[in-house]
Amino acid sequence: MNTTTSGQAGEECFSVSVPSPFGPLRVVATEDAVVGLYHEDHDPPPDPGLLGRPVGTTVDTVTVEEHRRPDDAAGTQDRGAVREERTDGMDRGDRVVVPAPVEELLIRVAAQLKEYLAGGRTAFDLPLVPRGTAFQQRVWSALAEIPYGERRSYGQIASALGNPSMGRAVGAAVRSNPISLIIPGHRVVSRSGAVVGYAAGPAVKEALLDLESGRSPDRDQDDPGDSGDPGGAGMATK
Repeated sequence: MNTTTSGQAGEECFSVSVPSPFGPLRVVATEDAVVGLYHEDHDPPPDPGLLGRPVGTTVDTVTVEEHRRPDDAAGTQDRGAVREERTDGMDRGDRVVVPAPVEELLIRVAAQLKEYLAGGRTAFDLPLVPRGTAFQQRVWSALAEIPYGERRSYGQIASALGNPSMGRAVGAAVRSNPISLIIPGHRVVSRSGAVVGYAAGPAVKEALLDLESGRSPDRDQDDPGDSGDPGGAGMATK
């Protein structure tokens, strides 16, 4: 499983849109690591300052290559540039020079997400730098240790961290997880096992759990109901 470490603010970030069955995913990365992964209708929405410079081009192993600017005769450092798609009403066509390490990392992320969503990948092999407090880092590290296809309750995570009574604080940290899917907050459920809360909604959370259990997301099933979360009922997770 990936190792998570705390990150430093101030590094230049770039973000791209990656398609998924649950809507576009916004991936944010620096030259060194993935620092964010957000759903299109993420709740709570991330601060715009966390999204970096939008590249605008949907990234996968084909389109990034197609949108690279050809090298000029001098072989300038623009080799990894892609076209920025502006959404602020200004003329489009500006160029954002994306450093090659960032571009390569974004391609890796997109490829691994595609494999995961197709059911062909059970763990991610990516450098992660989720930015948060020391306590949040502990919780996110605990999330990263939940095996593919398994679930943990907020209380179980609190107990593993040494204090069974801090389920509410654990829930708040899960809710603040900045790297959805890769740091698997969707594997955290209520004490009764009910699927409650998620940044993209409980239906997406259940679909992800179904994917990992090998079940069809659209199968007929009984709704287990929302019996509450020992760490805070209705608290959204990522």
